[in-house]
Amino acid sequence: MTVSFPAAARRSPDGVRDRRRALSGTALRSLRAAAAIAASVGIALAIVAAPAPAPADAATGAPDAGSLSVAVAPAGNGVVTTTVVSVAVAVSNTGDAAAASGTVSIALSRSPLTTSAELTAWLDARTPADTAVASVPVTAVAARGTATATAAVDLGALGALAPGVYPLSAAYSSSSTGAQPLVAHSVLTVPDAASAGSGVGVVVPITAPPTTTGLLTADDLKALTADDGALRTQLNAVTGTPAILAVDPAIPAAIRVLGSSAPASARQWLADLLALPNSRFALQFGDADLATQVAAGLPSPLSVSSLDPFMSARNFTSTAAAAGASPTATPAPDGRTLPTLAQLLDIGAARADVFWPATGSATAAVVSALRSADPSTDAADPAPITLVGTDALTGAVGARADAAGAGILAYDDGASSALRTASLASDPVHQGAGLAAASAYASLATRGAAASAPLLVVVDRATGRSATGLRAAITAASSLAGRTPWDLNALLAAPAASVSVTGGTADDPTRVDALRDLLDQETRVAAFATVLADPTLLTAPDRAEILQLMGNVWRAAPDQFATALSDHRDATTTTLGSVAIVPPSDITLLASSAPLTFSVRNDLPWPVTLTLSATPNDPRLIVQKTADVSAGAAQSTRVQVPVQARVGSGESTLDLQLRSSAGVEIGPRVRVAISVRAEWESVGIVVMSVLIGAMLVLGIVRTARKMRRRRIAAATAAHNPQTEDVDG
Repeated sequence: MTVSFPAAARRSPDGVRDRRRALSGTALRSLRAAAAIAASVGIALAIVAAPAPAPADAATGAPDAGSLSVAVAPAGNGVVTTTVVSVAVAVSNTGDAAAASGTVSIALSRSPLTTSAELTAWLDARTPADTAVASVPVTAVAARGTATATAAVDLGALGALAPGVYPLSAAYSSSSTGAQPLVAHSVLTVPDAASAGSGVGVVVPITAPPTTTGLLTADDLKALTADDGALRTQLNAVTGTPAILAVDPAIPAAIRVLGSSAPASARQWLADLLALPNSRFALQFGDADLATQVAAGLPSPLSVSSLDPFMSARNFTSTAAAAGASPTATPAPDGRTLPTLAQLLDIGAARADVFWPATGSATAAVVSALRSADPSTDAADPAPITLVGTDALTGAVGARADAAGAGILAYDDGASSALRTASLASDPVHQGAGLAAASAYASLATRGAAASAPLLVVVDRATGRSATGLRAAITAASSLAGRTPWDLNALLAAPAASVSVTGGTADDPTRVDALRDLLDQETRVAAFATVLADPTLLTAPDRAEILQLMGNVWRAAPDQFATALSDHRDATTTTLGSVAIVPPSDITLLASSAPLTFSVRNDLPWPVTLTLSATPNDPRLIVQKTADVSAGAAQSTRVQVPVQARVGSGESTLDLQLRSSAGVEIGPRVRVAISVRAEWESVGIVVMSVLIGAMLVLGIVRTARKMRRRRIAAATAAHNPQTEDVDG
């Protein structure tokens, strides 16, 4: 399935979405690439490739040996229950030419493997086992195709095999392989019913593909929860199994914040998740990388404090806060209700304070820090528990352990890695090879521990696997080494073995530096957000994005991770520059006092409240030091600053700076040059006075002359009446 991931955008129905989509649009390509890389991560157990590929033989059309590989898998997940065992072999050809038919020789060693280290060494080896037990022909392998064959191995002919793990190999020979056959390794496990352990727990993550948005969008959820979507695939795989669920709470939160506008498939997915009886615990928001947070020196894991900016009140009513959420919620200003943060993040009945660092990252420092991360002083609250791989532990251990007071759930690394490989396999033989390896690791896992010690395995984080593959891995894991499935509470109630955390890999400095840079950006955004009446409109989505960027899924895609970080940094820079003074042109002051007008730009989708400070650089100007500014959403606002000049003429400058209500400087300081020409005002007044006086004099003269002409005309008319008659 192809999933389109969101662009690097803060998403909110009230404006967050549009702003961030405009700020950063390049993350889409990096996320698609990241998903592809993450889907390809995994080790294919029992597959042995030939030496490095060489160019195909153009003359004969035969494939080079490097394009061929072989895999072997015993039936029944490698567990021997009868004297005749069916062994499947697959020969794959990635070349463009067909491979000749050949023969596969099956061999078995009668010397059992006694430790997990020996088992790992065997699976990585390149030599066949010492005793040939069967041979089977393999047909020609078509170009870019796979040929399979099945051999029946009669173990009875070898004599009784004691309980244990026995090396198994398959050597494929044909004219296409040359003198050196291709060898694949697997194992057979002869169970010991008398020493079967008590129980097994299987942890399965419920996580989303990588994203840089604080929450998945409606379009993302619609695709991911569709019948062939990644989230629906995961849920279908765990339904009806005893798997212990590790759920990313950002997924149900993404559904709930949409309220009535959430896709129907997403609402149904959430309802199905909450209805499952499986025990569960919550991962960090976005499955954020715990080891990186500890290495960065954080006193406790990061969390979100609010998701309100992602909600629109119109999507909620007073009777139903959100899909899967309690109707009791926080009243909104319009009388409708919004779900609380706890309601948004609810994953169902879950055990609190369970931490699962990325595989191999749980060092002693990480375990100790997570133990101290719980701020609760209530003795009734459960103590923090950290999932740690057995490779990092010293001492015989089952699933439950204690390291210097730190509670641990120890999962077997070998079995867990094999299960992950099986869950990602695309064909039955490769899947069977992984399950056979998991059975073998499980049978060796708790040797030296108490007979009643439970076993814990994880089907680790991955993308791109099918519901069939994941379900097969979970089903096989639920009965490893003849054990019965246990839930989380049963595992935690088991006696804890004393161990030391001596392994684990120090976190990548690049990721640590990236987190510190993200937190530095967050600090600057938080200061800038004081221009808003509700700073969480910026700070809440920013924290959610940081946690998503620190998701464990990005570990498999370092290049795409770097691109996503760059996009986030660019978006932050744009946000911090979204409110500023529009640089004015030089000003000429033609009066001794006058208001100067400046423009303040606000590109945010919300109104902002600021103070404009004006500071003259010499005493020749007297200015009003501050002016309040209320800038509307996505618009520029004009503000006037009264200025008085103490001189008639001169050059001066004025420094302008915006500040939020908290006194935080917003945008760069702007310096404007002012030319004072106040004497022009006096000259102008004199000139105007003279002009006005002249006009008055002229008016008086004209009026007097006009009145004189009228008097003369009247006198003339009175002395010459006959003229008037003639004229009449």
